[in-house]
Amino acid sequence: MQTRTMRNLTLHFDAAEEAAAGLIGDACIRSLNLIRDLWGLEAPAECRVYVMTSWSQFLFDAAPWPWRIYLAATLPLRYRRIQQMWAMAGGWALRYGQRRVIGIKPPRLLQEVAPGLRDRVFIPRDPEEWAEHNTCHELVHACSDHLKLPTWLHEGLAMVTVDHLAGRPTVQARTLKTIADSSHGSGPRHGDATLLTDPVHLVYLAVRGYWMVRYLAETHPILLRQQLAHRQSHAALEAALAAELGIDPGAFWREMEGSTVSYFEGLIAP
Repeated sequence: MQTRTMRNLTLHFDAAEEAAAGLIGDACIRSLNLIRDLWGLEAPAECRVYVMTSWSQFLFDAAPWPWRIYLAATLPLRYRRIQQMWAMAGGWALRYGQRRVIGIKPPRLLQEVAPGLRDRVFIPRDPEEWAEHNTCHELVHACSDHLKLPTWLHEGLAMVTVDHLAGRPTVQARTLKTIADSSHGSGPRHGDATLLTDPVHLVYLAVRGYWMVRYLAETHPILLRQQLAHRQSHAALEAALAAELGIDPGAFWREMEGSTVSYFEGLIAP
């Protein structure tokens, strides 16, 4: 496997994936600049990006040796879930101790990804641009992983950053309807395995995070950057946002979703 070093990142790829590596490597540099400029976040001290053509090769090549033993021992228990994730994902972000690793499928494999979430949420894009967007999305996760953010902010930050990389919205405007009549609450924590078996809820969490972060970024440009400067509990984060926005902390979700929908209501498809 060949490697290239860029800042704190090391890009890993098979020789046959030279073209994809060039595309993904360029997206890494542009994305890191955006992540720093928008949110004040930097790449972790050890971060590896893989052009991912096989889930098993990615998992084991990216893991330190002690983790490989653990992976081999537990693989039978997780095989079905991994297969599900491989079918639906264009990229993965994992953590092995202090090492953050990102796997990005090359454009040729993205065409095999099951539709579902992609077609219900995102505006259509060609495989090359999609690979760039996946790179940016997963790098945001790697750069913010130490903050242990709530799900809505974890996903919303990544999706809004991709908008900036693309220079246009990448999420379908009609998805705003998904949160217009939702049940209010923080939802499950990021990484909850039940999300894989509940695609409707997964779509809701993704688009809610996107629209809420986009609303905050457009109406209070500095607020999120300030809150991302340090790790805090989810309750403390929501309380800080509520105080800055002048809303009732006890009604955070109802008021945040209502304000978000009202702000963007002109985008809702009839």
